[in-house]
Amino acid sequence: MVFLTAARQARKLRKAPDRWWRKKVIFDQAKHFYGRNSNCYSLAIRAVHRAWVFQNRNRHVKKWNLRRLWILRIHAGAKEHGLRYAQFVGGIIKHNIALDRKVLAQLAIYEPKTFQSLAELSKQKFEEGLLAGLAEDPDKIVNRLTTQEDLLEEGLRKLRLNAAQGTSPS
Repeated sequence: MVFLTAARQARKLRKAPDRWWRKKVIFDQAKHFYGRNSNCYSLAIRAVHRAWVFQNRNRHVKKWNLRRLWILRIHAGAKEHGLRYAQFVGGIIKHNIALDRKVLAQLAIYEPKTFQSLAELSKQKFEEGLLAGLAEDPDKIVNRLTTQEDLLEEGLRKLRLNAAQGTSPS
């Protein structure tokens, strides 16, 4: 049996009461609290439970805030190219480009030329209209896992097949 701390080993040897260990966990969690919340068990347990509730809720709030930030950044980037957020994302979806909001927001900030090309694609689909976007079925789904080398290899493979068949590439 492996003991991770000396305290746990002492518990096994002394068979100390479980109450002491339960209180120790609460006091360890309440160590940084202000006033009697860190010393008095009845106050500490309330404060720790309240902190756990906030911690649980704020894990979700953080995700919501990040999503709102990503949408705001994408909207600002799309606005620079004369599109609204919904038009931009709709055009990207019609082109079967599977990039999530986080990646699109990073592209808007750190890769403006790439974002501009995505905006042009999106604008093209928006100008073609809804029916033209639904009728056309693209050959390849582009996502963040597709690398430039994959696309290059696929293009070379198509050229080799066309050369073997004796047709011109189109």
